[in-house]
Amino acid sequence: MRIADLNTGAAQLRDALDGLRQAWSDASPHWNDANSRNFEESHLRPLASDMASAFPAIDQLATVLAQAERACGPW
Repeated sequence: MRIADLNTGAAQLRDALDGLRQAWSDASPHWNDANSRNFEESHLRPLASDMASAFPAIDQLATVLAQAERACGPW
């Protein structure tokens, strides 16, 4: 049994972000005004940037935790 499985959560985040991107792509042709641009600039772009930074960190932490789990042996 894996104690610290970050990969499942990271995959769920990736799927959610992909879904959000698809929803925004679908909505953009129908909602193209100052409010939509403000929403994209204030919320969507920062979120995408934050996630782009978070995913490599999550992957690195998952690797370290897996090594620690192997080093500690079975519970």
